[in-house]
Amino acid sequence: MVRVVATRIDPDGTMLRRVVDTVERSDGKEWEDLAARALIAAPPYRPVPGRPVYHVSIDDHVFLVAEQDLTGPLRDLATAVLARGNEI
Repeated sequence: MVRVVATRIDPDGTMLRRVVDTVERSDGKEWEDLAARALIAAPPYRPVPGRPVYHVSIDDHVFLVAEQDLTGPLRDLATAVLARGNEI
């Protein structure tokens, strides 16, 4: 079981936040596999004025990532959660 919360914070303070809890999903195994890949490497936090930042939590692991550094499996996970997750 994995719970992923992704938040995109725009420069104007607007936030988009969604959650995926694999207990509630028939495709939970795919989400868990993606989350496991995203946990492998933590990107640096190097915010750029005027660009969004992302806050992604995977259970007890928290990532704060500037948009330009959101890459690989963590990007795939954040993008999928924001597109297909449930509103909080």
